[in-house]
Amino acid sequence: MRNKNNKNTRRPIGPIIEIMIFALISSILALILNLIGTNGHITEPRTFETTLVIVNNIFSKSGIKYILNNSLSNFQALEPIVMLIMSLIAVSILEASGLLKQLFTPLKNIKFRFITMGVIFVGIISTIIGDYSYTMLIPIAGILYKYIGKSSNLGVLTMFIAITMGYGTGIIYNYQTYQLASITQLSAQSIITDYSYKLSSNIFVLIISTIVLTIVGTLVLEKFAKKYARNEETDNLNTSKKAARITLIAFIIMLAIVIYSIIPGLPFSGILLDRNETVYIAKLFGSSSPLNQGLMFMIIGILMICGLIYGTVSRNIKNSGDYSKALSKTFEGTGYVFVLLFFTSVLYEIIDWTKVYEVLSVNIIDFIGTSQITGLLLVILVFLIIVFMSIFIPSTLTKWQLAAPIFVPLLMRANISPSFTQTIFIAADSVGKLFSPIYLYLIITIGFMYKYDKDSNVNILGTMKKIMQPILFVSLTWIVIIIVWYLIGLPIGINSTITL
Repeated sequence: MRNKNNKNTRRPIGPIIEIMIFALISSILALILNLIGTNGHITEPRTFETTLVIVNNIFSKSGIKYILNNSLSNFQALEPIVMLIMSLIAVSILEASGLLKQLFTPLKNIKFRFITMGVIFVGIISTIIGDYSYTMLIPIAGILYKYIGKSSNLGVLTMFIAITMGYGTGIIYNYQTYQLASITQLSAQSIITDYSYKLSSNIFVLIISTIVLTIVGTLVLEKFAKKYARNEETDNLNTSKKAARITLIAFIIMLAIVIYSIIPGLPFSGILLDRNETVYIAKLFGSSSPLNQGLMFMIIGILMICGLIYGTVSRNIKNSGDYSKALSKTFEGTGYVFVLLFFTSVLYEIIDWTKVYEVLSVNIIDFIGTSQITGLLLVILVFLIIVFMSIFIPSTLTKWQLAAPIFVPLLMRANISPSFTQTIFIAADSVGKLFSPIYLYLIITIGFMYKYDKDSNVNILGTMKKIMQPILFVSLTWIVIIIVWYLIGLPIGINSTITL
């Protein structure tokens, strides 16, 4: 007799198969567009010269050769892999030493609403250190929720949503804002030749949106949390107030040394800054900055010392053998993350080589650029187009290089300032990433969900379906913020308005 419950027990498609399906769909779409001769013109922001770009067919001889020749090198060059490995070393020693248990267990007595609010706020402001925030805070969030008696998967998802929506806001601008500003300024100079973008020009929007999104995110995710069962996992790690005090003193001393090293103008200070840059944020996080290049190494070093001190004093680490093993504790069960990243690197390789989504995006951008739409409708339309682009092109800088040379002048002609245009972009960019099934850090998030619950049948589309309610509320909140700011006409930053 056929089992009547077969329908209910059917397992979902696994994430690796989903990634392969996404790759196949992108390849077939590229084949079709290549056959009909679809192309697009990409404008270089610095020279305003246009380049013709065609959609390449991955099923061609050159396409297959490219995949075979570059799959390994592209996987090796995938930056999040290195960041993830380094982050897991740091988190491992903190977990194995008992320091995270010492820090998080007392939080059980705090209302869960305030825990959620704190996690969201930390996730939003952590984007000042860029993508390091994902690889460091997602595993820590899982451990935090374990120690307060909640689902680790809930913590992982909450932190992912917080960081992703934080890329559109934050209390202070980060290095990505500086990079985007450079492209915005060059694009604006096609209309106003002496235009200069000020990094503080949208600081008011950043601060207000951080507050609003933290509140909205807390209310929505608190209801979302009811779907997740509590953790029952425990461990036998010791906690010690004495060890915590000694560790805190050591941490403060090391942190003070780092802070002193990034303050220019003091005796023997500034050694972690790139002195060739003129803007302080670029000195801090520029591509040649010692701080940027060595940030994860310094974090790991500080946390390894803190873990050693706490673990030794608390007796959770008794010898060098224990310490060596402690450096890999959080790696347990994370092999699936790296498998997912390999297949995702192949998907990214196909998307990058075929140019399929770049060409589609620039054609949509060009169409809007020739339209006569103005005012609020134009603002909303630009927002939605950037959301669409972000689903298929997660790279923020790549998108802005495609969109800025068209959108910035277009909105300037509609009397909308480049500062507000960039604000629209970063808001829409963060929303689009939340909707993207191919976003690299969603894949990493799914890998950690599998680590914490191997029987949960975690997959990409199923996870996105679960978090769709929070995503929709965040998206609507961002749209409302943009619309209200536009209609009221409040200053968006220091000496900066939505109009020219």
